[in-house]
Amino acid sequence: MPTTAIWGVITFLAVLGPLILLHEFGHFLAARLTGTKVLEFGIGYPPRLAGLWTGRTEVCITPGTRFDMEGGAGALAPGVAVSIAASREADGSLLAHRVRDLAGSRADAGTCLGARTPVVGKIREVKEGSIVVAEMLWSVNLLLPLGGFTRMLGEEDPRAEGSLASKSRRQRVLVLIAGSLVNAVIPFALFPLVLMFPQGVTVGDVTVLQVMPGSPAEVAGLRDGDRIVRVDGRAIENIPDLQGAVTLRLGAESRWEVQRAVADPHPQPGSLPYQYRPGLETVTVVPRWKPPRRELVREVEDPRTQVSLSQARAYDPGLGLASTLRVVQGHTDVTGEISLADAWRYLGSGFRVGDVLSVVVQVSDPLREVSLADARRYDPELGLATVLVEGAVGVTITSENVRVESRGLPFWEAVPAGFRSVVDTLVITKNAIFAKIVGSSNPQFSGPVGIGPVGIGQLTGEIATADASRTAKAITLMNLAGLISISLAVLNILPIPALDGGRLVFVAIEWVRGGRRVSPEREGLVHLVGFAILLGIAAIVSVQDILRIFRGESFF
Repeated sequence: MPTTAIWGVITFLAVLGPLILLHEFGHFLAARLTGTKVLEFGIGYPPRLAGLWTGRTEVCITPGTRFDMEGGAGALAPGVAVSIAASREADGSLLAHRVRDLAGSRADAGTCLGARTPVVGKIREVKEGSIVVAEMLWSVNLLLPLGGFTRMLGEEDPRAEGSLASKSRRQRVLVLIAGSLVNAVIPFALFPLVLMFPQGVTVGDVTVLQVMPGSPAEVAGLRDGDRIVRVDGRAIENIPDLQGAVTLRLGAESRWEVQRAVADPHPQPGSLPYQYRPGLETVTVVPRWKPPRRELVREVEDPRTQVSLSQARAYDPGLGLASTLRVVQGHTDVTGEISLADAWRYLGSGFRVGDVLSVVVQVSDPLREVSLADARRYDPELGLATVLVEGAVGVTITSENVRVESRGLPFWEAVPAGFRSVVDTLVITKNAIFAKIVGSSNPQFSGPVGIGPVGIGQLTGEIATADASRTAKAITLMNLAGLISISLAVLNILPIPALDGGRLVFVAIEWVRGGRRVSPEREGLVHLVGFAILLGIAAIVSVQDILRIFRGESFF
């Protein structure tokens, strides 16, 4: 097994495992606080690999107790899984009316619902006139990557004592949101901790190279050479700082503080030909949700839909007039075509007339792909794409005077900075979701729409095997854990059947209907269908993740 795959499994469990445990512990703790009976705390989804039964609930057996099990009362023995329909007597004791053998099947209170006090578990001890049952199951299940669960008594049926459905709306809401609340709180601890670690930070002067015509940057008055110092009060020390600040303010006004550039009559070799006026000027920029897409051409006829190759390459050097090469029989001067003889000369043997090669950065299939470097040795006008997609602001930028500084914030600075990072992440997550809805073409939202457990494993494996220090890897994994925790909090609270948010919808429906609930059977069916759909989506995403691995694609 490749090293990346091994480390992917290890780091996947190390990152995701605690997040799932803490999420489910939130539900578990809220259930205990509200007096809701918890039947099972599970890591992963069934089939079950191992389990530990805990607790001691004593149930009285009388001559009137009915036994629906082979051997009757004589079959009662330690280790036998039973479902008991019981009632609570005036003195607080439990009296068994009916006992069923679960025969090793999944313990489920549904077999005794209708009883005021159902008891489900494994027999720990058989006494004279009573049995002691362990009701709480702690389980580890086969489908570990899919998450975990806290199974409570009567999640849809309010008839049983101690059932979730028997609790007040406020108590049910607390239990349902507790897991997401825990996941939402985790980043508030992780992000400040990350910021306190001394780490190398690349900083420099972020400078405008080119302003696209008609862009928000041009409208705001930004000019080539301007140095971006602050955006909305945030210091801009590197390109990711600027990208993050822009993504936070899509569609809204953003205040940029810049140093104005003037031409340097005696520029130094290798540096930009600018000097800078003292002081800062403020311009107002409105980043776009949908930047324009312009076709690359040699001569521009319509500036709204076209851009010249030379101008586009100042924005993105990887662009070209064609992004594929078709092999033809004889000599050709058409961009995007190559003669069979030239293909064998420039690209290697094995090609045939009619073959179409995609221009890529790194070749994984030599008979279907050609590297950008090899393609441009044949025709300099070839590129990775033939359309220029401007960014939200419409500028190309660079970083001057680049240096690496070791930084670690003191506690009193790391806490507010970490909290702001959490809020920023939530805003960016919201913007990313909205961008998919409106069909935004912003480069900030390029890449996979989503990744599943396999993709997360690939990502953590690549981080673990990267050429970086252990401290840098640990910091990156901690940041990733914080981001995943936020994603879990948001995902679980969405109104999706089978998830916490889907169950909250039924609590809201009950409130709107003045206390009248949807029947347990209908609610259970909705969640069952939702769970099946979620499994299907997880399978599709996992297949995409696996195909990405087989294609040799990485996240870095």
